[in-house]
Amino acid sequence: MQSSNAINLLSNIPASCLDVLISPSTQEGTEEETDIKYNGMNMDAIQVMLKFMEKRIDKGSSYREGLTPVLSLLTRCCRSHRNIRKFIKAQVLPPLRDVSNRPEVGTTLRNKLVRLMTHVDLGVKQIAAEFLFVLCKERVDNLLKYTGYGNAAGLLAARGLLAGGRGENWYSDDEDTDTEEYKSAKPNINLITGHLEEPMPNPMDEMTEEQKEYEAMKLVNMFDKLSRDQVITPMGVRPDGTLTPLEEAVSQYQANEQDSSDS
Repeated sequence: MQSSNAINLLSNIPASCLDVLISPSTQEGTEEETDIKYNGMNMDAIQVMLKFMEKRIDKGSSYREGLTPVLSLLTRCCRSHRNIRKFIKAQVLPPLRDVSNRPEVGTTLRNKLVRLMTHVDLGVKQIAAEFLFVLCKERVDNLLKYTGYGNAAGLLAARGLLAGGRGENWYSDDEDTDTEEYKSAKPNINLITGHLEEPMPNPMDEMTEEQKEYEAMKLVNMFDKLSRDQVITPMGVRPDGTLTPLEEAVSQYQANEQDSSDS
């Protein structure tokens, strides 16, 4: 209860004042204590909040009341203070090495947060996705590397970032360094699921051109029927990264092409 009250209190403090949570480290401590120091700053309070957040995730219930306040507070801290963001990222999103499993599979804090990105509670999945997005400096390519496109699609659609890019907030330009393990596995990583998959044989390689055309038309007819029955609405992506009905997206693309040719 005391931790919850402290989180609620800190949530009402202006973001610019949250640097009170960290202070210059002046004491030489034991090896265990140095684990919560970063760039000469004492990160004890931030570490306590991270542990509190993980306990709330592990509880598995009452996420709206128990988890979202601390996630929201940590997101504000990361967005406002570079040292806090970099320290938390090192805890939550360490450099990728093993990408054999899906991002949501496992027991690490990253795995637990990625699972929340598809939670049934809209508020929970939004704040979990926002937290990870801020840790990735609001860069779509960084987020997809840690979560996979499937888990991040909801956030990207809401932000109008399906075409890639980055959020509105500015972050330092220092780049993350990929591990050698990740670099070697990257060509075979499935961008949708976010994990390593062995190359699969292409079933179309053994098809004739007539068979390919037949299968393509069958697929078109299936989508057309689903669309006419209003089961699905085909969507496209505008140049600004937002979703729109496919017909409108095609019309806008053709108009842009016409303007380009006229100029």
